[in-house]
Amino acid sequence: MRKSKKPQSLLRNNFSFPAFSGLPDEPEIEIDLRYYDDGPFGFEPSQHWCFLGEIVDTIGLVRVLLRVKDKDGKVITIGLYTDDRGQALAPHIKIGHTVAVLYGEQHGFLDMSVGIRVEVASNIKIIPCSLEQLLKASDDVASLRKGKPRRCGSCGKDENASDNTHLRLCSRCRHTSYCGEDCQKKAWVEGHKVDCKALVGVQWFTAKNWRTFHDWFSF
Repeated sequence: MRKSKKPQSLLRNNFSFPAFSGLPDEPEIEIDLRYYDDGPFGFEPSQHWCFLGEIVDTIGLVRVLLRVKDKDGKVITIGLYTDDRGQALAPHIKIGHTVAVLYGEQHGFLDMSVGIRVEVASNIKIIPCSLEQLLKASDDVASLRKGKPRRCGSCGKDENASDNTHLRLCSRCRHTSYCGEDCQKKAWVEGHKVDCKALVGVQWFTAKNWRTFHDWFSF
């Protein structure tokens, strides 16, 4: 008997959410026709994409520079070339958290290193969880959307209308369910406090259509 194929979750899609090696080059260097179409006013995106990486270090005195590890484990630099040089983002930066960059492109810096240059402040966001936690949350959302039955996030009891077992959703992430207040409190202490942040982070991405470009996304 063939095993059913596990659905690929949104954030594991390497086209819409590529690792650094999959990002297009800056258009001034080469037009990547995977991501751009030749329109009446020049080249414009044909779809949306977003780079995800986990912060491993922060450097830079004049402007914020982040060292981040991508989905493939490669460490690259993200340079903040926004009007405020990244100062508005600085209070949210924490090693171990995830940075998301919309429409990231491979950029060659003056020191001969390669990374991502961010010029639009609304194209970058810090998500308060690790990259692994964010990807796991994406998997959890995909499983639930494929019809997986709801069960208590603490004791594991399934929701069953026939015996009047009704679960209630976490009011923050609106994803994880519990059969009662005791289970909810127990799960919060045991790890949902962290998972909840990741699930909230995933919701912004799952609410978007990444394959069709009509206008720019922004955080």
